Amino acid sequence: MKYSSLDLAIREAVFNKLGGREGVRAFLRDEQRLAPVAFARNKHNHIVITLEGLGLTGSEEVDRLIGAGVYLDRWAQSCLLSKTKDSYDKNHRLAFGMQYKIVLMPTCELDDTDRTTSTLCERGFRKYGYVKPIGGLVPHICLSVSDKQMEDIGALFIVVPHDPIIDSDGDPRVLSARRGGGGPWLDVGRDHPAYRWRDYGAFAFLVPAS
Repeated sequence: MKYSSLDLAIREAVFNKLGGREGVRAFLRDEQRLAPVAFARNKHNHIVITLEGLGLTGSEEVDRLIGAGVYLDRWAQSCLLSKTKDSYDKNHRLAFGMQYKIVLMPTCELDDTDRTTSTLCERGFRKYGYVKPIGGLVPHICLSVSDKQMEDIGALFIVVPHDPIIDSDGDPRVLSARRGGGGPWLDVGRDHPAYRWRDYGAFAFLVPAS
């Protein structure tokens, strides 16, 4: 294979740039050209992104992210490498070849006094009918949504409110993607219902299967 030596992260980035399997097929049929791609939005004006799972373990995700130039917070890395009963590998790996449709709900939809983890999740679940995500979406978000795209949508961070993973300090955490500090970051947030979030971010949920 001519390009078998290319890093997996590079191949995935090209794949995502072309729009997944159908986009690649259209490109090979000469029916599609590379161009800046506008985010799709749903009826609630929330950005919709489709990601495809690779079935990677937390350790493999760490290698892939570092190889692609993504910075890892040390607690985030400990969550990916966790061996506890709530570990990444047991509960958060994306299935190989499965497509996951996510939406980004801006945290600014709620005001300062109400912008807690519990109220943001309740809004996503009850008002919009979204579904709880899993932590494996975050490495893909880090590689699929560029710093420039996050800036364009006014988001400094994208939090995925999944079931918590215990970090190396014994604290329950949720994974997040953020920009700043020299490039893209895989970060963590506190898993606490009363934790109050800033208005310049987004919560990522899964779209229920139709």
